[in-house]
Amino acid sequence: MGLFKDAPPTAHPEFTNLRFMAAGTPSWWKRNRHKVVGIVGLLIGFWLAGHHDTAAPATPAAPAAPTAPAGSCTPTGH
Repeated sequence: MGLFKDAPPTAHPEFTNLRFMAAGTPSWWKRNRHKVVGIVGLLIGFWLAGHHDTAAPATPAAPAAPTAPAGSCTPTGH
């Protein structure tokens, strides 16, 4: 009746083999990279937390120079 058969399309066997078998199994890095990146992130986080100073020094800084008496207007007091 026509040039084409009324049959559903099928996948080409070379393409199915290429997609599933020819690519092979994933490498170690592709299988475990999420674990490696997570562990490295935790180590960096712990390192940064260990180097964060939370306690401020309790001793106040000493004044640099003595202050003049309250009634004087000049540095010599005259």
